[in-house]
Amino acid sequence: MTWNFIDKYSGNRMVTIKNKTFDMDQLKIDQNFVTVSATNLDLHDIHLYTLHNDCIECPYRFMDKSRVNITETDLKFRLASDLREYYPQEDQDSVICDINPHFEQFGIYDIKVETLTSCSIEVLKQPVNADSPIVTVLILHILVFGGVYLLLNLWQKWRKGSAVNSQVEATGTTSKVRVMSIDVFRGISIVIMIFANFGNGGYKYIEHATWNGLHVADLVFPWFMWIMGTCIPISLLSSFNRGVSNKDLMRNVAKRSVKLFLLGIFLNSGTDLYYLRIFGVLQRFGLCYFIVTTICIFTMERDLGVKQVHSVLRQLADVWKVWKAWLICLAVLMFHTIVIFTVAEEGCPRGYMGPGGLHKNQSYKKCVGGATGYIDRLILGHHVYQYPTIYEIFEAKQFDPEGIVGCLTTIFHVMLGVQAGVILLVYKEHHQRIVRWLIWSVVLGGLGGALCGFSKEDGFIPVNKNLWSISFVLVTCSFAFFLLSVCYFLVDVKKWWSGKPLLFAGMNSIILYIGHEMTGNNFPVRWYYLEDMEGDWRTTHFIALLSDTWAADFWVIVSYYLYKIQYFFTV
Repeated sequence: MTWNFIDKYSGNRMVTIKNKTFDMDQLKIDQNFVTVSATNLDLHDIHLYTLHNDCIECPYRFMDKSRVNITETDLKFRLASDLREYYPQEDQDSVICDINPHFEQFGIYDIKVETLTSCSIEVLKQPVNADSPIVTVLILHILVFGGVYLLLNLWQKWRKGSAVNSQVEATGTTSKVRVMSIDVFRGISIVIMIFANFGNGGYKYIEHATWNGLHVADLVFPWFMWIMGTCIPISLLSSFNRGVSNKDLMRNVAKRSVKLFLLGIFLNSGTDLYYLRIFGVLQRFGLCYFIVTTICIFTMERDLGVKQVHSVLRQLADVWKVWKAWLICLAVLMFHTIVIFTVAEEGCPRGYMGPGGLHKNQSYKKCVGGATGYIDRLILGHHVYQYPTIYEIFEAKQFDPEGIVGCLTTIFHVMLGVQAGVILLVYKEHHQRIVRWLIWSVVLGGLGGALCGFSKEDGFIPVNKNLWSISFVLVTCSFAFFLLSVCYFLVDVKKWWSGKPLLFAGMNSIILYIGHEMTGNNFPVRWYYLEDMEGDWRTTHFIALLSDTWAADFWVIVSYYLYKIQYFFTV
């Protein structure tokens, strides 16, 4: 494997090896060439099959080896003398060899069949290190933005002199009133979301997990739901103190929820009325915000002071303030659990939580998402997401990861965020808040780990964003409690970090989300130079990473401008 500052193949474009010519420009991100050769055997009697690493309990699929093959880096291979369309993993009849070689980007490989029972691999051209652009782009960011930051500071000192000190003092005074770490938390989430939505540099360990599992991109949406819950009691307490009636509160909550829901339909539903997607990210925000806020309005105690009672009750005062809300949300969670283990489509087993399609050798092909997918399709019909992450790998039909059933566990998810906000309001000392957040983090992480068996596939309830499983809720909220604790310690307690520039993004996260959804393919958010306009410009991780990080940078710059003009968008 070769290391370069960018992950571009070395040498000539046309490579001839063993009388075969390879056009290196045909390869894109995470692709390579794989050929099959045989010693004293007829290649017509040898058949090549592939299996994606994420396709758990799937059969191998036939691949035509009569041409020079372009394959992905996350494939396993099987060679067999039998010809089939699908070859179950456990079926070893006529199998010559199974290999999981971890072929890398821009490499050229030859699978050599030596006998009818053995294979070997020959590297015809060394691959490149696909992770090298991470270092390159990081250095570029440090040089460019570090240089700009330094120049701006020097310019401000020269222009304003002592006025800068006054401004800093004023900002410091304001930060004591506002818990800046909440905005920083929200800023971290929106910037990662923008980066992931623009393509995450083509790195598969950042993009959403195919089915079970947890990648970086899987954290941001649940973090947003959680931090929304954190802000609910803070906002309500302010309204309670101003004497706003429940009727007016409900009116405002309903307006905001409807706006979010309709905005989500506008941004993500497309133009085909037959397949118009009804549910989505902002729709789930709106629905869960309305339900959880309504619960809190009618059940949360108005007096959040800690009374002089028994020490045990005093330590649990934050939970006691919202105990009625917890009972309702736990009942919702119980109902969800009963549904997913008792409801099943005809021909599907109860409690199935797999992706259907090729899963389990196509035994449950139409059972996509188990009860979750069945109920969503039953109610929404064609108005669900048509191309989920499982579409190509599992050959599964449409499934909406933001459908109706997942809203039930999301209500519980938002309630966990409410608890974080109540802790902030009930306890005034820094250590009281941080210790409780960390306790919640450890407990939730332990419970989530126990449910999924601390594994990706083998637990009772796997961590799954598509289903918004309870283990997914617990694990992502565990990370959320921990991240808020860290941000709070660094920004609000020690003041070692001002939170900038992520602070600016967090203060205008909604407009950043709307903006990046609407302008994703427009200059200057997106740009590239390509002579052949029919080609795919994302040929390397370096190009993709530079483009995707710039898109996130662009919206951070926009958020800084909005902060400077004191414009803060709300729904």
